[in-house]
Amino acid sequence: MKKGFTLIELLIVIAIISLFGFLIFDFLKQAQIKKDPYTIKNLKKTIEGSGNVELLCINKCTQCFVHAIGSDDMQEVASNLKEIHAYLLDKDDNPQKIDFGRWEDNRICLRFRRYANGSSTQIILASEDKYFYFPSYFGEVGIHESLEDAADAWISDTKVLRSKGNYY
Repeated sequence: MKKGFTLIELLIVIAIISLFGFLIFDFLKQAQIKKDPYTIKNLKKTIEGSGNVELLCINKCTQCFVHAIGSDDMQEVASNLKEIHAYLLDKDDNPQKIDFGRWEDNRICLRFRRYANGSSTQIILASEDKYFYFPSYFGEVGIHESLEDAADAWISDTKVLRSKGNYY
């Protein structure tokens, strides 16, 4: 009379349990890596990569890609950036809507860079009824009720940065 399992039976059971274990751990690892979609509020903090990185959005900002500056390797990322408009200040400190041009026959709605030292593109983004001012240095993104308020924040930051030279 036989009492117990054969070596083959034990190996088969171990192989099946190992396979399920690897599948479960792989699923959990992918779930942890998956990031929140890019939104205007988290844009500056969530663009990751070593060195200088650029976010490029097309199709009314429904499709976004991240790549290292100088590299042609584009990685598509999740985005909740819809119907945004980008502004820069002209030489007279008036906000001007930016035309980023085209990429692969699609109009670019946003080009945003984050540099290795933590600074980023200085820009004003408009979405619905809010205006977001992104300072070029390490400051927090400012949320404003009007385009004029965001432009004033840009101008006051410029004045503060210019006066820093007085300490040296």
